[in-house]
Amino acid sequence: MEAILRNRFTAFLLFVTFTLSACGYALVGRGTSLPSGVRSVSIPQFKDKTGEPNIDTIVTRAVKDEFIRDGRLKVKTGSSADSILEGEIKSYTLRPVAYDTNNNVTEYVITLGLLITHKSQGGYGKVLKRENVLTKWRYEVDPSITIAESLRVLAIEEAALRAAESIVPLIVESF
Repeated sequence: MEAILRNRFTAFLLFVTFTLSACGYALVGRGTSLPSGVRSVSIPQFKDKTGEPNIDTIVTRAVKDEFIRDGRLKVKTGSSADSILEGEIKSYTLRPVAYDTNNNVTEYVITLGLLITHKSQGGYGKVLKRENVLTKWRYEVDPSITIAESLRVLAIEEAALRAAESIVPLIVESF
């Protein structure tokens, strides 16, 4: 009986030890490997090389919002930031991918191609990261032209969000 109690007590101590030692763990991807001194970023309006109306505003807003949500780099304006993230929307395509029996388009895929350049603000503006980002978003269309256009704009916003979600870790984690 005493041996059984001793084994249970030992098992309990091991359980408590392992449980308490695990308390220091954090989620992967929450740290930063940016150079010291880079704690904030300015994100000016992305340049639009596509001619698609308002796409620069949509993409810029999505990227700023994602940096704010992430919180590892504080978003500031102008020269008050330690670094600057410049973006260029190089391509926008809208391609049909599904049709109904009458050969009407029922589904499109939007593709966004971006070029991002992250530079330090001090000194000579050293390039910290330069990367191409490609994102796609698939969506169904509606026979109503008004609703179809609203769905297209929502799809651009969703593609911009996906791009922003890949840009933040590229900038913050990949040094």
